[in-house]
Amino acid sequence: LSEDWSGARGLAEDVRRYGAWMRDEAEKRIGHLYPKIEVTTDMATERPDLKPLVGQKLTVIAWLWARTVKSPNPAFSHAEVPLASTFVLSSKAGKEAYVEPVIEGKSYRFEVRVGKPGPSLDGTVNRRGGICLLSKSPMPFPYIREQGKAGRMGVRLMAIVAEGERGRIYLSPTEEMTEVARLAKPTWKPDGEMPKKHRNFQPPVYGMNNLGDIFTDRQLVALATLSDVVAEARTKIAKDAADAGTLEGADRPLRDGGNGARAYAEAVSVYLAFAIDKMANYGSTLCAWATPTQKLISTFGRQALPMVWDFTEANPFSNSSGNFLLGIDQAARCLDAAPALLEGKAYQADAARFESEQKEIISTDPPYYDNICYADLSDFFYVWLRRSLQSVYPELFGTLLVPKAEELVASPYRHGSKDRAEQFFLDGMTNAIHAMAARTHAGVPITIYYAFKQAEDDASGTSSTGWETFLDAVIRAGCAISGTWPMRTEYTG
Repeated sequence: LSEDWSGARGLAEDVRRYGAWMRDEAEKRIGHLYPKIEVTTDMATERPDLKPLVGQKLTVIAWLWARTVKSPNPAFSHAEVPLASTFVLSSKAGKEAYVEPVIEGKSYRFEVRVGKPGPSLDGTVNRRGGICLLSKSPMPFPYIREQGKAGRMGVRLMAIVAEGERGRIYLSPTEEMTEVARLAKPTWKPDGEMPKKHRNFQPPVYGMNNLGDIFTDRQLVALATLSDVVAEARTKIAKDAADAGTLEGADRPLRDGGNGARAYAEAVSVYLAFAIDKMANYGSTLCAWATPTQKLISTFGRQALPMVWDFTEANPFSNSSGNFLLGIDQAARCLDAAPALLEGKAYQADAARFESEQKEIISTDPPYYDNICYADLSDFFYVWLRRSLQSVYPELFGTLLVPKAEELVASPYRHGSKDRAEQFFLDGMTNAIHAMAARTHAGVPITIYYAFKQAEDDASGTSSTGWETFLDAVIRAGCAISGTWPMRTEYTG
């Protein structure tokens, strides 16, 4: 029986197979940090829905945690009270579930209930601030920020989500599960400061200044372990390819145009590393839980690092959202669809200085004034790629963090003032577009996609500083604007 390995299908299949090998290797080493949970008779005492499951060991999909701070009320200052935006676990019709905080004197515990919660069961934090679960004392955001910056923000397990035969099973937290999480002892974590004064970075406002601060210890252990296994997979792939004898060519690395066993192993490992980045997106403490769909929400719902009060810690060895093999499958499916007919090239270069030997057709999506600082956001993914792929692309991963000084965005925190930031953007964009105009093909116009949100209203009407500054740069660069059109390019959701 012959199989079709045309295009990049063979590469895709190897990504799947070595990805599965990586997952198994990592589980051998750290699987004890992700134990199954046994449904006991005590659990089923007040939960008739659990009685058929007594004695079964269920795979945990996720652990739901709430951040905590010390109560501001002196009578309860010993207690670490939860900051939970909601106690609802599932709002799906017919499968409702919620966490009930049971107050016992000057302490509390969490119990998971099935059914619709009462109308008085609200979270303990919203856009206006927080409230102490025990004393009902208000906890304004300045107090919460102060607690965070003083290192007094903790976490407490609220609920456990397990996989059942007919959907999610929500279970009350156990001391055993809390203790297992404490067993994780990371030997490495990312070391990169996040911007402290930028609207797209909220964790530093609460004392989490470093990228390593937005992961649990168990998440750090899992991501670092899988990153290290990439190197082992690369060695294994190279040996398997050499033993197969189907690849010819010198033992040149991929970055130098190699096409032998070593280069092939490095190529496969690039896609394996992508899967780790995907897992990181679903493996930080900035991941929430979607109550209507009962799924984990990734870190980057938008181009920002928000603050998430009650967060979800996924099991990378489960079959649900946040597991490692989801990233492997995405990488492989992309390769399945790749025609692999022509050679493509990518360069890391400054658009204002990049030179080409031939005239080009240019279609570009440049930075958007001050909307998003992609270099700072990219650190989140870069640190894990660097750990996995530095030996494959030493030039690309030569710096500890993403270079930022030349990024063409109007960021006052980098340039000292709004005016200087705007001038930097205008000069840089003018130079970049001038360089494009000099090398573009005469028969084809340059197409530029530019998003802007900021609008200002005055007596003359509505304007956008970012849009006008960008158009000014285009004209100053020597281009003529043929026309502008609105485009819808995002998910409808």
